[in-house]
Amino acid sequence: MGPDKLPPTKDQIRSLLRYAIFAPSSHNTQPWRFEITEGAVSLFADRTRALPANDPDDRELTISCGCALMNLRVAAVREGFEVSVDLSPARDDGDRLAVVSFQSGGASQPGGAESLSKTGLFLSIETRRTYRKRFAPR
Repeated sequence: MGPDKLPPTKDQIRSLLRYAIFAPSSHNTQPWRFEITEGAVSLFADRTRALPANDPDDRELTISCGCALMNLRVAAVREGFEVSVDLSPARDDGDRLAVVSFQSGGASQPGGAESLSKTGLFLSIETRRTYRKRFAPR
């Protein structure tokens, strides 16, 4: 990694996670956990927050974690970081869903999180919304 491609500090990653935790979640369970490492963060499903009666297959839990992941990506790109997401990390922990790596000097990727952050998605992260209807069964 060259001098123009530096990883964020742990404090910068903590700042980005502030946006991740604004993600919507099923029944506001916020079923995610993050572990910060050098220049990266791992996203884990927090199964202690699962709702077995309403979500026996953890489908809604997984969707909720995906929302947190998307918020993290959008915020990171907005702050000028290049984002790389590994959705199939080593399964040393079955609850690890993704590893997100960052570098400074993010490059534009058509249709990626960068274009989404420019359309106002970033600005909507802190706006609370509630949806109480059932999800489609697919």
